[in-house]
Amino acid sequence: MKSFLFLLISLLCFGSVIAQKKSRKDFFGGPKDYRNLSNKGLTFSIGTTYTYTDTSSLYIDTRTDYKFQPKGKYGFFAEIGTVAFNLKKPKFKWGNLVKYTDWGVGFNLYGGSENTIVYNSAEKSEKQVTYGYFYLGNVTGRLTFHHTFYIPKTTIMIDNGLGINLDYRVFKNSSFDKTDQELAALNINTQAFSGNFFAQLHYNLGIGLKLKRGSYLIPTMQLPILGMYAWNKGSARTNWFSSDYLPVIFKLKFIFLFEKQSQGGCENFGSEEDRKRNEEYMQNK
Repeated sequence: MKSFLFLLISLLCFGSVIAQKKSRKDFFGGPKDYRNLSNKGLTFSIGTTYTYTDTSSLYIDTRTDYKFQPKGKYGFFAEIGTVAFNLKKPKFKWGNLVKYTDWGVGFNLYGGSENTIVYNSAEKSEKQVTYGYFYLGNVTGRLTFHHTFYIPKTTIMIDNGLGINLDYRVFKNSSFDKTDQELAALNINTQAFSGNFFAQLHYNLGIGLKLKRGSYLIPTMQLPILGMYAWNKGSARTNWFSSDYLPVIFKLKFIFLFEKQSQGGCENFGSEEDRKRNEEYMQNK
């Protein structure tokens, strides 16, 4: 939990520092940009993963007590996709519920480790009896719906997203220092391993920064909140060895809107209404 809070605070500080370094003139002033931008564009992300574990380790009630001690490891994440901003007339005072939608395909790598500690109550001593580690690589597809709003009197945009991701394992590096027979002799029969395919509901929290007109940087945390397949009482955790691991993604997401092609040899800037909508919904007023 401490590392989770540290990474989240670092994400918030990173966005705040960049926003403070850019004055309002940097965001909205400077040379005029007369490009006719589309509401669609390209997005790509790169970042790190970390697996959070349950701190309340499991004890086995046998003649000797066993305690599992899982630990998270850092991994890697990369993704490319497309984005579409919603230009429809708002139906609510606060604007459209879905401000933009993005989807992408990518790869994530995450891992963890596990110790098993035996406690001898008679001798009042502890001893490590097993150790294992793993790294799992997955091809992933994601679809997310976003709602955004600005912090008053700032250029900082808060980005909330809810979506689904489908992951399929294509890489596995797992090692354990005990065989099944040795585990049976230790009376440990709690190991379980998640399947190759899983589907999840996830939540995104990001800080949006405008680099220039039509270009954005959004440091984002992606947190799985519901496991839909394979069903395990809704848990989004990965089972490996005798422990559970929750993979969280911390990424830098970039958005670049496409430029509309001119028609008939002359650049088409669109109607005045199109310009206003672009300014209001895409170029942040």
